[in-house]
Amino acid sequence: MIETIPKLSALKNLLCGQSIVFPVDARISNTDKIYYEIITAIQANNKNKFVEFFNKKNKGNPNKDTPFVHDDYLIFSLIIGIIKFDCNKEWIKSVIAVRTKNGITITFENILNRNFNHSDNNKSVVFMYFHLIDPTQITAEFANETFKSINSNSKLFQNKNDFLIICTLISYNQIIELKNLPESDKIALLKSFETRFTKRLKVLAWTIQTLVLVLFLYVILKLISIRPEIELFLNQIGTIFTILGLIGISQFGNISKWLKNLFYRMLLLLFGYPKKLLKK
Repeated sequence: MIETIPKLSALKNLLCGQSIVFPVDARISNTDKIYYEIITAIQANNKNKFVEFFNKKNKGNPNKDTPFVHDDYLIFSLIIGIIKFDCNKEWIKSVIAVRTKNGITITFENILNRNFNHSDNNKSVVFMYFHLIDPTQITAEFANETFKSINSNSKLFQNKNDFLIICTLISYNQIIELKNLPESDKIALLKSFETRFTKRLKVLAWTIQTLVLVLFLYVILKLISIRPEIELFLNQIGTIFTILGLIGISQFGNISKWLKNLFYRMLLLLFGYPKKLLKK
């Protein structure tokens, strides 16, 4: 059933981490082509590709009669990509503002405003958002609330909203899997700690890198002030240093990034982070 509806199948594969297959039908609309490109960019964590196709869509000021405005698949994937890749939210907010006010629209609006606990949110959609953007926010409490809301929704299939149905079914399956894990809440807390821990180490690595570079420059300047012949020597080969300096400026970004990654990995190892989990 799902596989016969290409857009639904593509969303399901995105949510389940499976390969997304482009439909072979050459008659698909330009909007649908952009939808497929966007979700594959999200799955591949390809910001440049997402921005390329996002920019093809975010033109003009759509109104309530613009067809794609009411396309839940496209709007949800745009929200995911915009937040995942830290793009400007103003255009997508203007799109959501002209949509028909219903549970999904309210949920989209609240997700953009980070109002995840609003009582009118559809918890399954928020659950899928967390799953794609930040799984550490799926606490045992939130999973239980989502589970209860799914069980109490007697009109899920009556409304015939495929987008909502797929989000609900996948959320339900994932909650069942979470409940089968021992101490799932503690695991979620540890994942949340790991995220904060690595972010803080990146800041610390950048600080150390900056201090090392400042100290290096200070030593050079100190040597010049103590030993005038060094300054004379540098002046004599000024032309060469000018050329090397220009090359150095062009490569500074790469060197800076390499140093930051080096200090970051060293700090991770120093604090006992498992070598097997270090990303190459």
